[in-house]
Amino acid sequence: MELKIALLGFGNVNRALARLILRKTDALQAEFGLTLKTVGISTNSHGAAVDPRGIDLAAALDAHAAGRGLDELNRGVDCGDLLSFVAKVPADLVVEATWMNPKTGQPATDAIRAALGRGMHVTTANKGPLAFAYRELRALAAEKGVGFFFESTVMDGAPVHSAGREGLPVTTVNRIRGILNSTTNSILTRLEQGAPFDVALKEMQDAGLAEADPSNDVDGWDSALKIAVLANVHMGADLRPADVDRTGIGGITIEAVQGAVQDGRRIKLLCEAWREGEAIKARVAPVPLPLDNPLAHVYRTSSAVTFETDTLPALTIIEGDSSPDTTAFGLLADVINLARGRYRLV
Repeated sequence: MELKIALLGFGNVNRALARLILRKTDALQAEFGLTLKTVGISTNSHGAAVDPRGIDLAAALDAHAAGRGLDELNRGVDCGDLLSFVAKVPADLVVEATWMNPKTGQPATDAIRAALGRGMHVTTANKGPLAFAYRELRALAAEKGVGFFFESTVMDGAPVHSAGREGLPVTTVNRIRGILNSTTNSILTRLEQGAPFDVALKEMQDAGLAEADPSNDVDGWDSALKIAVLANVHMGADLRPADVDRTGIGGITIEAVQGAVQDGRRIKLLCEAWREGEAIKARVAPVPLPLDNPLAHVYRTSSAVTFETDTLPALTIIEGDSSPDTTAFGLLADVINLARGRYRLV
């Protein structure tokens, strides 16, 4: 089976995916009889390319590394802007990993809406579309008979959404608790070790894991997006990030973190969603967790989530330190499952 894919964005994540596809080409064919042909790549600042015969991913990676635009790989298509590219690319499946405004979910939401509207499968690494338009996009995918998967939106490549989709049938999720932001978790780990807040933050920025403006992480917006996604997908909520009661870690001190440990607790930026009557509530806040809670032992850039359900009292998934490579794996897993028709199970 040949599946024609288009990459929206060619930043760290989709470049990691390109390398992973090249490395796993033989395994994809041997295990699934699957050949992935990349027929389009769209970027914000390095041009775009469309080639129905297939784009050489190694050549695209080399061009990017050399600072050249991808237009040299284009074969006579006027790609235009992102939405124009989506309207023209001859793909079966779109892999969306573009820049996104966390306050609006754009332009990723519009790009996904356009791709689904054309009858293309979509997998995305962006949280915004699920936090702002999950019900609409899910309904559009069902109407068009295509799949809409998003494994990499919350915990990189860890199988969080697929576990809920296929591993928890006839199950009601009553509460979700998670440590979901690697920057704040790493800062709290370093505060416990005695490093000042600004030093811990700079370490994450120097490692390329935190932005020059860290407010999206430190103020809890990224965490609010992620818990809204989990509540919307697994609890049937219709939350927006602004609906999440949000407190960041800006006021947390070394003394507070180390004092909590001395009292048998560990401060974590806890993301939580729960049922309250017919409503679903959510919050993000620094919480001193008892040391017998597995979430208290998630360090550095690791993440974890616990589902409390009416069938399994508590199911916890823990992911090791994350990177663009782990996010890329989640995207590839979605591509494989969409190619296999797994979306027809939901």
